[in-house]
Amino acid sequence: MSDAPPKILFIDAASRFGWARGRPGEQPESGSAHFASEGASQGAIAWGAMRFIADQIQTYRPDEVVIEAPLPATLVNGKTSLATQEILMGLPFAIQGMAFGLQMYRVSVARVSKIRTHFIGKNSKGEIAKPQVWRKCLALGWISADDEDLSHDRTDALAGWHYAGAVLCPRLAQPIDDLFVKAEQRKRAAAQSQLSERF
Repeated sequence: MSDAPPKILFIDAASRFGWARGRPGEQPESGSAHFASEGASQGAIAWGAMRFIADQIQTYRPDEVVIEAPLPATLVNGKTSLATQEILMGLPFAIQGMAFGLQMYRVSVARVSKIRTHFIGKNSKGEIAKPQVWRKCLALGWISADDEDLSHDRTDALAGWHYAGAVLCPRLAQPIDDLFVKAEQRKRAAAQSQLSERF
């Protein structure tokens, strides 16, 4: 059996979803996309989610799949439509079912409250937390200001990926405290300065 840390795939599951993957302590890959075209049926969205996880399992071969747990219906009633609630509640189920069918049994869910508390130090509401998560991912160098995809779906997935790594491999997960973040920012600024001087 390999001594390498596990390859973790994290999915922030919604009709537009975020994903992040990599081994704890390494630079993660990430992105966001739609499971189906705008206005597609729930069946099409579920099928897109199942196709996505099947592709990831067959090509990336993660050791662990972690999905952001949907918020309980009592917290979103009146804030979103019943159809959207059904999608959010159903996607983890669909993803886990496809993973099981492909003999990927290490699939779990993580609560957004735990992810936010871990990553930004508090469980703030989405409109406050999402920009804070985004800024921290930028400061860590996991996204760049000139990236094509600068969505909150992507950075929420990165926060979830780091949380999963910290739970599974606490000694290997990259530090994300304020001192480390500032040191990383200084390092990148110095490297950019040297590059500018060369050209």
